Amino acid sequence: MEVSAKENVETVIVGGGQAGLAVSYHLTQLGLAHTILEQASQPAEAWRNQRWDSFTLVTPNWMTRMPGAEYQGNDPDGFLP
Repeated sequence: MEVSAKENVETVIVGGGQAGLAVSYHLTQLGLAHTILEQASQPAEAWRNQRWDSFTLVTPNWMTRMPGAEYQGNDPDGFLP
């Protein structure tokens, strides 16, 4: 969504990475309007296309707590790529 020059936005999140998306999730749950500013063409661009192919998270899957997308798999002690 583009914001027009005449529209007031009370909350602006700079960056659509993991932290920005988590903040957006919680603001949405509270019913608070907000805008995310992201320079890439899609959210989480660095994690999608600018990381190593062999990179895995350094915490076990059961610790994955991205709001609204908690780990539901069958390997809670494994490591997501």
